[in-house]
Amino acid sequence: MSRLRAFVSLIAVLMLLAKPFEAAATEVWFAPNDDLPRGPKHDRIPGPDFQHLFDPAPAWSMRADVFEISPMMTMASDDKTKDELRRISPFLAQHHIALAVGVGAALVDNANPVPGECGFGVEGMGRPGRNTQYFQRLKQLGIGIQYIVMDEPLTYAHYYSKKNACHYSIEDTARRVADAIAEIRHYYPNARIVDEEAPSITSAAQWNADFAGWLKAYRQAVGSSLDAVVFDVDWRQSWQNWVVPSLTTAHNNRVRAGIILDGTGPGASDAEAIAAYKQNMQSVDDSRLPFDLVVVANWTPHPSRNLPESDPDTLASVLAWYNARHGR
Repeated sequence: MSRLRAFVSLIAVLMLLAKPFEAAATEVWFAPNDDLPRGPKHDRIPGPDFQHLFDPAPAWSMRADVFEISPMMTMASDDKTKDELRRISPFLAQHHIALAVGVGAALVDNANPVPGECGFGVEGMGRPGRNTQYFQRLKQLGIGIQYIVMDEPLTYAHYYSKKNACHYSIEDTARRVADAIAEIRHYYPNARIVDEEAPSITSAAQWNADFAGWLKAYRQAVGSSLDAVVFDVDWRQSWQNWVVPSLTTAHNNRVRAGIILDGTGPGASDAEAIAAYKQNMQSVDDSRLPFDLVVVANWTPHPSRNLPESDPDTLASVLAWYNARHGR
């Protein structure tokens, strides 16, 4: 009898492993520009109305599953940002919207800057111990975090070839990411890890040859799979050449797949940027690819405002336009 039970259990396990990846309804994420200073002189405020997204009666419909903040906001320690974070967290919880925070997750060797080191000033890179500081502070502020979003570690630690490039191997990149995740897990052990990547930094052939190895290297280094990979595509190219094979690979590894919905470059005006958003969203719809999540995002000067949703030249209006097209 025990052998029969064991046999039945084995068949059940094999059937589960053979079962194809089944995605739930597509999640919608919202990642607007924040109001932290940027630029060489720190005089450019990309999202001056950011704080009004969390007003008691905000000028947007709040139809999003997840709200994502930038790595800069995660790192900021000034009183203004702390106050904003204290407002954001309960507001999102009240409206049943999860919070995702961006991080630089590919750690360089040195805790402090060293002349000539690789990774200095490169997007997506971090320093040992820094995420401990950031997430300890967020925990002390009482910020509830459901998702950690890695700022393109494979893109910038492995493929990036400009100034201060590191060219870490895929396995070394995964090990460095694992160290960063371990720092974060100390404070947020249950947060899901999402990897945003820009595949068109290399050829489609190279990306697709490497992608399964990246998922495996991450899983081996961290001890668990990614929750999702989100593709940051170059809309000026045939983005499907990178994304179609990668989406299949992700699902075969039981990793969710998503895409960032944004404009094509900064745009010359708000209206031009919004038109590009809608065109790119249409191309995603036309592809009929089974994305598990989409991220309506902006980190460029246009559109220059997040609100109000009623204004067709704002980011919130783009979110509403997407939701209306998809019955949300």
